[in-house]
Amino acid sequence: MIKGHATPEMTHAGLDRHRRIAVSKLGPTGLYVSQAGFGGYRIRAGVAEHAAALQHALVSGIDLIDTSANYGDGGSEELVGQVLAHMVDSGELRRDAVVVVSKAGYLQGRNYTLSQERRRQGRPFAELVPYADGLEHCIHPEFLEDQLTRALARLGLETIDVYLLHNPEYYLGWAAHEELDPSEARAEYDRRIANAFRHLETEVTRGRIRWYGISSNTFPAPASEPQFTCLERVWEMAESIGPNHHFAVIQLPMNLYEDGAVLLANQPGGLSALEFARQNNLGVLINRPLNAFTENRLLRLANVEPAERFPVEEIEKRMETFEGAEQAFARDILPEMELDPGLVARVKAQFLAADSIRRAWGSLSGYEHWRQVREEYLLPRIRGVLEFLETRLPGTGAAAA
Repeated sequence: MIKGHATPEMTHAGLDRHRRIAVSKLGPTGLYVSQAGFGGYRIRAGVAEHAAALQHALVSGIDLIDTSANYGDGGSEELVGQVLAHMVDSGELRRDAVVVVSKAGYLQGRNYTLSQERRRQGRPFAELVPYADGLEHCIHPEFLEDQLTRALARLGLETIDVYLLHNPEYYLGWAAHEELDPSEARAEYDRRIANAFRHLETEVTRGRIRWYGISSNTFPAPASEPQFTCLERVWEMAESIGPNHHFAVIQLPMNLYEDGAVLLANQPGGLSALEFARQNNLGVLINRPLNAFTENRLLRLANVEPAERFPVEEIEKRMETFEGAEQAFARDILPEMELDPGLVARVKAQFLAADSIRRAWGSLSGYEHWRQVREEYLLPRIRGVLEFLETRLPGTGAAAA
């Protein structure tokens, strides 16, 4: 385990050696961070190119790493931990010169499997939001404590510098779908965030995190939207904890298309989210500088070399192979496991994805869209089922497949 945490003195000294790197101060943390950070959204342990990219960024002056428990189904945090351990051990990097940001809130893949197993044991996580098939969300203190413990283990760190609640507005989306009273849902949303903040203060006291905040895609949204997260209201909740609270950082989308953080005066006091953050010395991280969500699709804002289009016939051939493998699993392997019918149905629902992919592949906007589906939907579901079967049936051929 790597001890320590980022400090203002060492982040300043580290960046001072890279004069061409633009630098910002991260709000009340006092930490100096490169204006371009390293995003861990699509990286994972075991991919040499990802490790090399992170190492290159760190030796080139980038000192901010942004990751999350659900990125790569935990594999992103694992990769960050491996690279940091190697670089700190070799003397290439000091722990107190790099700022690590991670997040919690999503239950997908391994987390979703954990949630289902806890439910079967009669001890489910409290206040779960059943958002979609294979996806839940939670910011309850019990869940946050569990997730922070796992994140620290994956990262190999004693302390995470900044820990964010990851898209807590999922609760509001679920409440709107369930047609709950909007005012009651909003009051419950505030209660859950305040409860999470109070818990995160205890984690600061324990030394497991230094600062905390919220990553929300709806900070810049119109105040009339059901999922809008009001930064001014969140600030008031933090202030109610006491003058020495550690709510210090927010994260939101901002780019050429998504400009609400700058141009939309959506706070009760008449300010935009960015103006309010600046007025109250909050650190601000941008999570979509080179991508944008517009008209319900993802738009890349950076030029990339066009990839050669894969032949439709080859895609169909591979889909048939995929479907055949799933049918063989359901026909020949699953019956031999002697699981109860309810469990068999759950395994099939999670594990068999060929039909869903066949119906969806034609609407994919490109390789990045496919990779997102693969990393966030397909692989976590498969890994989750295999890990679950391994706990129930150790040594089976299916679990080792």
